[in-house]
Amino acid sequence: MSEEETNITAADSAADIAAKISSLLEDNDKEGVSSLLSGLETDKLTAVLGLLGEEERVSAFLLLDRTTALSLIRETNDDPETSFLHDLRGEQISRILEELYARHGDRTVVVDLPPFVIQRMLTHGDSRSKEIIEDSITYLVETKQLAMLKSVLVELNPVDIADILDDFPTEDLLKIYRILPKDLASDVFVYLPDDVSQKILTALSDAEAGQLIDDLYADDAADLLEEMPSMVVKKLLAKTKPETRAAVNHLLQYEEDSAGSIMTVEFVDLKEYYTAAQAIDVIRRTGIDKETVNTCFVLDAQRKLLGTITLRRLVLAAANEKVGDMMEENAIIVRTNTDQEEVAKLFKRYDLTSMPVCDSENRLVGIVTVDDIVDIIEEETEEDFSKMAAMAPIEDTYLKTSVWKHARGRVLWLLFLMISATFTGLVINGFEGQLSTFLYSFTPLLMGTAGNCGSQASTTIIRALALDQISTKDFFKVSMKEGLISLICSSILAIANAVRVILMYWWTDYNKDYLVLEVSLVLAIALILIIFIAQVLGSLLPIIAKKIHVDPALMSAPVISTIMDTLSILIYCAVIIVCSVWFGWNLQTMPAV
Repeated sequence: MSEEETNITAADSAADIAAKISSLLEDNDKEGVSSLLSGLETDKLTAVLGLLGEEERVSAFLLLDRTTALSLIRETNDDPETSFLHDLRGEQISRILEELYARHGDRTVVVDLPPFVIQRMLTHGDSRSKEIIEDSITYLVETKQLAMLKSVLVELNPVDIADILDDFPTEDLLKIYRILPKDLASDVFVYLPDDVSQKILTALSDAEAGQLIDDLYADDAADLLEEMPSMVVKKLLAKTKPETRAAVNHLLQYEEDSAGSIMTVEFVDLKEYYTAAQAIDVIRRTGIDKETVNTCFVLDAQRKLLGTITLRRLVLAAANEKVGDMMEENAIIVRTNTDQEEVAKLFKRYDLTSMPVCDSENRLVGIVTVDDIVDIIEEETEEDFSKMAAMAPIEDTYLKTSVWKHARGRVLWLLFLMISATFTGLVINGFEGQLSTFLYSFTPLLMGTAGNCGSQASTTIIRALALDQISTKDFFKVSMKEGLISLICSSILAIANAVRVILMYWWTDYNKDYLVLEVSLVLAIALILIIFIAQVLGSLLPIIAKKIHVDPALMSAPVISTIMDTLSILIYCAVIIVCSVWFGWNLQTMPAV
């Protein structure tokens, strides 16, 4: 594009300039773009950038000189709808942060960026952009610009603030936490990892700690105190309100991983004789301290659950309509001793957001909310994943778990599997006479295929059991289905392997008297039998485990592979012996490799 075409006049609209920039970027004329942008005033520059496509906008912005670019960011409007940064994706803003700040050692990112951009980077940005923002917050702490830091943090989501605090040393952690407004501090505290929240509690005065626990929902307070020494718990509860102390002690009495241990006692309860107007008034007066108001629970004088009613139903009802006439009587309930995994399944099955927890006399003692269920699903998934990998589950994050705990969680399973593999060695030694070097060379193929097939089947069935797609009564259906699947898979693999062996060894010394064909047939028969047994065994062991009340995840890939290593050698040698006897094949005297 010529120099005349890159010149702009006052009459050129932002749209005209944006079109010229797009054309220059398409021609890869970076100098032309830089020259065009340098002649624009701030307001017009912002407008032009806002009209460009996302990738073009980033490319054009990074062609500005650094001083202008930083100035533009600092002067940009905080309104997401008018800022030229408003619709950029996280990775695009990350490019900007890297170019303008990180590469120049500039740690003033959070000072310069609008709050909505910082929040977007913490929510949708990549790990690098989050590191840059966290480094910038560290800079404010180091330079003691706590007022500036407070103005940044109050604009962020409590979850993201908790994530940031997790990376700070204890001394700085307390500085940052103390500058947060009281309400925000309570919200942030709920999302902190247990070890971080315990650091804060022990560092606060007894009165401050007691006030903090009072501000938490009872179930969150109970979860926190459950992990702390009993003497510390007694000391902290002594500084809380009597009602808080009673609620927390009530929750701590229930068995771990039960519905009672995860429920909250803060819910909205109504009477069946209330009118819709009276019910809404009760929600207005008491709802601020409740875990949820979306679903309310109708109780009688003895606090027995009569039914449930949604806030939506109350709002849409006539003012004088009775709660008892509108409530849903057949509520899905669980008992206090119901396992938390069963509670999670009921939430999924019935698409619930909250569920009542009743005692043996049908009195409502608490409710479980969906936010707790999400945590349970994650916890149960991590536990099953660890078991399926033949490891003991770890409660903390990877980096916060000590080397010793990691090793202890793995070594016992490794010892068990190693000792189990001894049987494979004994079988091989026992059939040493039947396995020439050439025949022995195929054992890794058979053992590996057996383990892979068994692992596929066990993983599929463990998942189906976890999702309630099958039950223990489907034992024979599963065995028939996996048997048919194995016949299809094994036939294809047997044919493919026979072709491979013939192509590889037909023209070698091994093919004396067409013995390669005999070996191909032996391998084909062995593969069909091995795959059939591996898939049927891999599918049925998890079901048997569930039937005898053992976690099906224990029947996972490493266990199935170890079992099938031994069985595959037994089957292989048995096929060799049978073929040698029935067909008179002299397989044992084949030439060595």
